[in-house]
Amino acid sequence: MIIQIQARNFRSLAEVSVRLGALTVLVGPNGSGKSNLVDVLRFLSEALQRGLDAAIIERHGMSALRRWSAKGRPYDIEIHLTLEEDGKWAEYSFILGSERRGEYRVKHELCRVGRSAAMIEHEFETREGEWIRSQPGLNAPILPTALALPLAAGVPAFKWIYDFIVGMGFYVIFPNVLREPQKPANPYPLDEHGQNLASVLREIKRAQNPWLPDVQRALSKVVEDVTDFQVTQVGGYLVTRLRHSSQEDRSPTFELSQESDGTLRILGLLAALFQDPPRTLIAMEEPELTMHPGAMGLLCDVLSESTRRSQILITTHSPDLIARFGADELRVVEKVEGSTVIGEVDEAQRTAINEKLFSPGDLLRLDGSLRRAMPAAQEKSHA
Repeated sequence: MIIQIQARNFRSLAEVSVRLGALTVLVGPNGSGKSNLVDVLRFLSEALQRGLDAAIIERHGMSALRRWSAKGRPYDIEIHLTLEEDGKWAEYSFILGSERRGEYRVKHELCRVGRSAAMIEHEFETREGEWIRSQPGLNAPILPTALALPLAAGVPAFKWIYDFIVGMGFYVIFPNVLREPQKPANPYPLDEHGQNLASVLREIKRAQNPWLPDVQRALSKVVEDVTDFQVTQVGGYLVTRLRHSSQEDRSPTFELSQESDGTLRILGLLAALFQDPPRTLIAMEEPELTMHPGAMGLLCDVLSESTRRSQILITTHSPDLIARFGADELRVVEKVEGSTVIGEVDEAQRTAINEKLFSPGDLLRLDGSLRRAMPAAQEKSHA
């Protein structure tokens, strides 16, 4: 599990440090920078799988990726993760330096693994394409424009860090993508927008996914009269149908083209949450879109239960969804003087929530926002 993420000069993130839990909810208005924090993790995952060059090009180059500097001197991008898993502790970080004409280089990369920060057992470090510290078996040449962790993943001590980062999944489900029949595709993992949903659902049924009963139960809870799903091949396409309960002897099935946007979205979200094997972390952007407010509580129950399989990170600005979470799960995202700042709910609002005087959604409706707790230094300056 990622327990902390730090980023500097990544898009609107001038300097943030965010503590993550099993379930973390990023709360803030549009344009505040919620998606930018999620994209730090997505960028890191893509950089390890496809290479830094592909991940940077996907984001329109270093000039679009790094924070803009009024002084004209490009800022270095820094990313730092702290992870824990089964009694193991690790930190992984790197610094990307900007060059002229949109070029870049890895100025520094560090990975440390142990039982805690005070008990380091394995580590490697690179600077400007040279090994500074390494482990046996880590001596292959590295390019100054490449990360070393994919090479280090061949060493068992570092493999779990690499596997966790590349095993993350990021989802923004578009109902229109799910509505029409889909061509057969790789059934794992679920694509970001659900382009292979039919293949994923067919595999869940075919392979007797251990969580199939949970998928069926969750679907029937969130969409009241839906009891099951089925996937059949028609020509070169897969057609997904949902079975609805009926007072008559036979329960009708309807193709997804006949279902509501909210039903399609929840079907896509459930497929993401119940993949087998589970994604190490699942990030979802605004899962409440097109969903009836009455289904929010059930959606939150499913998200909370899914933390047994994956770490969950979601973004939202819906009072109805926020109302279902505790103060400890919320992170307030704001834009201050052009830079994103992220923190926990301030003490006064936290007390009101913990004493059951208000829900987070109530506070959002009353105040217009949840208030971010100020760092100690800022509190003194405001006194």
